[in-house]
Amino acid sequence: MDVYMSVILNMLNKNQRARGSLVLNAKESSSIEHNTRVLDTGDEALVKKIIRQISIGDFAHLPPVRDIKTLFSNPQYQKLLQNTYHTLHLNHLSIDEVTAQVLSVILLSRNCRCRNLQLQRCSFTDAGRKIFFSALSMMAEHTIAETSDASRLDTRHQMTMPSMRVDSHALVGCTEKEDMAPLGLYSLGLCQMGLTDRKCIWLCSVLETQPYLRSLSLRDNPIEQAGIRHLLSALSRGCRNLKVLDLSGNLLRSLGASALAQYLLESGKSIEVLDISSNGITFDGARELAHVLIPESNSSLKSLNLDMNQLEGSGCELIGQALVHNQTLQVLGLSQNNLFDNGCHSLFTYLSENTALQSLSISGNFITHVGARAIRTYLQNRDKRVNPDGIQCGLRSLDISTNSLGDEGIEAICNGLEGNRHLLDLIANNIEVTDGGMLSIRKVLEAGATNMPSLLTLSLRHNHRLTRNGYEELAKGSRHNQHILRIVADLHFAGWDEVWAKVEMALIRNTIYAVEKCRVPLLMVARGRILLHSHTQQCQSSSDWTVRLPMEIIQMILSALDKYGVLSREQQIRALNIACNPTKRCSSKSELLAAVLDSDYLFAMEMVNTVYS
Repeated sequence: MDVYMSVILNMLNKNQRARGSLVLNAKESSSIEHNTRVLDTGDEALVKKIIRQISIGDFAHLPPVRDIKTLFSNPQYQKLLQNTYHTLHLNHLSIDEVTAQVLSVILLSRNCRCRNLQLQRCSFTDAGRKIFFSALSMMAEHTIAETSDASRLDTRHQMTMPSMRVDSHALVGCTEKEDMAPLGLYSLGLCQMGLTDRKCIWLCSVLETQPYLRSLSLRDNPIEQAGIRHLLSALSRGCRNLKVLDLSGNLLRSLGASALAQYLLESGKSIEVLDISSNGITFDGARELAHVLIPESNSSLKSLNLDMNQLEGSGCELIGQALVHNQTLQVLGLSQNNLFDNGCHSLFTYLSENTALQSLSISGNFITHVGARAIRTYLQNRDKRVNPDGIQCGLRSLDISTNSLGDEGIEAICNGLEGNRHLLDLIANNIEVTDGGMLSIRKVLEAGATNMPSLLTLSLRHNHRLTRNGYEELAKGSRHNQHILRIVADLHFAGWDEVWAKVEMALIRNTIYAVEKCRVPLLMVARGRILLHSHTQQCQSSSDWTVRLPMEIIQMILSALDKYGVLSREQQIRALNIACNPTKRCSSKSELLAAVLDSDYLFAMEMVNTVYS
């Protein structure tokens, strides 16, 4: 129960809104949380309550407001300026001259420590835009002056900045190390703001004055080739530490992709996460982007999202060819690019020699069972992808959703999974599989009955041709599998709860095994050291402590701590040798687990991370 409670508490902590954030929302929508009220400025009691919460620094319950001008028209609201804001979200606001003046006062106030500024669906008047963007440009000079003043103060009076969490789209916030850096914007988002090429020129003046910017999101704006050139030029001059760039949902096309590739090769080598999905990029753009992926480019790119473009098979083949010797890219998105079977075959032929890529999405690419054979060949050629330590390398996550694979396609992929030691997550939603295909999945799951690493997560949603018989096969396979931790499926038949109960029991059992796999060695060594300490008074020689430890104590440790039998005999012996040898010291828990689990260590860590995710 302690394990499950820790998981629940961890999830709750992640969902809490960070203190020190101000959310201003001028429009009610379904996205507003059910427990969030919109401030009615005519309700005097509610206004006083909000002021009281603000004055004591309680921002967790601060509701969005309809009209920021009305909110700040009362002198009592000046208390807002006396608090420290780390995050400022502006949603659905019409920012005119008065509103921009109020926001500028907040951003340039002495107590402002804004690191994360996010604007979404906000509109500017000409006067409001000039005032607001001028305030952003002055933040760098203002914060540098504030930092100089703060450096002369005693450290007891300096405020510690909380770090911001990285979200699922890899938007980077401030780390503890960055809290000691000069103040300024570290994350800037201007999403669905209607930024055209002409308006990008206004933004350039802001970007040139933000040397500490780590993340920039400009998704869902009609930015074209001319606008992206202005922005990239400003980034080259002012944002040398940028790591995350989100340009999804714009109109870059191939000419914009070419300008972006040139930026990455010259002054954008610090970029680690790039999202240019849904930009109408074709073969010509893929050819330029491929130059960034070759080892000679010295790029730091770790994640590249090219979903919903027009690369087709030939463009994806260029990307795959560039990845043959690439050692940095770990995440690649190629969904909805008209890959077809020929493109899939070419892509996986080149990926057979790549050892760095860990996540690949090829959903919605009209791939059939013919393309699935190329995936099978890639999975079977795992001996080509072995690192110097002898560990298989390759994709850890594969998304093949929304492709007409059918039973023959899923059977081919399952055949490739025999002996698999690297693919852990398989997403196969809407692949037109039937009950016959579930027999192949059952065989793969039953093969995971050994200690060999196998699938941890399996998603089979929106496969509406499956019946109860197919899910019965899934339950039988899960019952014999010791590793699967998460199965996602649509159960749309009578009596589904009876079938799912069987699957759920297997998942709960495997969750316990996953936690015990890392818990037992630690407890075994700790218990063994205690027993050894009480036994040393009778021992004069330390040449062989295992022999001197009584056999009944060894049996007690095994029976009490490894009651589920999650450790192999060799792992148990290694744990006992460490526990009974006073000269053996491990500097950390990770080092101890690696010494006991040996080749199973990385897989065990993946299982625990999946449990706590």
